[in-house]
Amino acid sequence: MEAHRAERFAEGLATPEEMRPEERAIEVLVQKSVRAPGRLEPADLVPLVELLGTSGALEVVAMLGAFHFVTRVADLVAIESELPIVQRRWRWLRSLGVRLQSRVFRRMIDLANQAVDVDVRALLAETERVRGAALPSGYAAMHAAPNVAAWAHRLTIELPSLDAAMLERVTRGVAAALPAREEESTGFHARPAEPLDALVFVGTRYAARTTDEMVGAVRAAYGWGDAELTDCFYAIGSRNAFERVDRLLAAPLNGSRGG
Repeated sequence: MEAHRAERFAEGLATPEEMRPEERAIEVLVQKSVRAPGRLEPADLVPLVELLGTSGALEVVAMLGAFHFVTRVADLVAIESELPIVQRRWRWLRSLGVRLQSRVFRRMIDLANQAVDVDVRALLAETERVRGAALPSGYAAMHAAPNVAAWAHRLTIELPSLDAAMLERVTRGVAAALPAREEESTGFHARPAEPLDALVFVGTRYAARTTDEMVGAVRAAYGWGDAELTDCFYAIGSRNAFERVDRLLAAPLNGSRGG
């Protein structure tokens, strides 16, 4: 992507008129995944399947899921770049940073699809076994996108190493807190009184509002160290990813283009 276009997308300044059809379709899906993920459904993927094919649409779904996983973990841990060039305190410096990163990605990183030699059937079977329930029917389309099957499997295989009671509690908490309309992803809402439930609630609705005090309260209430907190953050991030992916793949993918 050209540097000036990358900046406009990064700053939310790109207008529908200047976007390509597939870019606009992706933006609409991403916005819904943030503002009202509880209402995501297979129909939301139809425009992308028509524009990008099944494999392209699945790659967007995987990237969307990965975004919600990675950014939540980063917000929960309070990770922020130490490079002023990517921070927002100086508008002109951030603009320069985004443009430089765009140039680096375009010239030095090969973003073309690469062949992935994996047994999709085996990956999906193992993912289903670990999750302990049948996968949504749309997962079957991952035979057209082996890299997406590998991503879903990789995010899943860590789950058995987590404390089962903690994972179950996080799973319930994320599902309950997932915004179904925009006002639930913004503004202020009553948080659960219990420290872990409060962390899951905030980590699901607006993870950037997580505070050291909230994490400290969980540490004190459960006697957790860094390892246990890291597992909790992983659980919150992964569940937020799969709550969205599962809704989008709740039915077979349909569209006018194949793979």
